[in-house]
Amino acid sequence: MLSDREREALREVERRILDEDPGFARAFEARARRLPRGSAGRVGATFLLVVGVLLSAVVVLAGSWGIALALALAIALAWLVLRFEDAGPPRWPA
Repeated sequence: MLSDREREALREVERRILDEDPGFARAFEARARRLPRGSAGRVGATFLLVVGVLLSAVVVLAGSWGIALALALAIALAWLVLRFEDAGPPRWPA
C-alpha cells in the first residue's frame, strides 16, 4: 500500500506526463482498453468454485454438515472477490 506522500508523488508524475505529452498518455489508455480483461480471473474463479463444491461434497459425505457449510461460504466469498476483481478500483478524477 502506498503512503499518502507516495500517492501524491505518483499523481504529480502523472500530471507532468499529461502536461508534457498528452499523446503519450493517450496511447497507454488506448492499449489498456484493448487488453483482454478478466479471462484468467474467470478461469481461476471457476476452478475455485468447482474445487470448493467438490470439497464441500466430500465433507458432507464424511458427515460434517457444519464444516461443509462454513467451507461452502468461504469458497463462495473467495469466488465473488475473484469475479469482481476484474473491475479494478474505482477511478477518481484527478
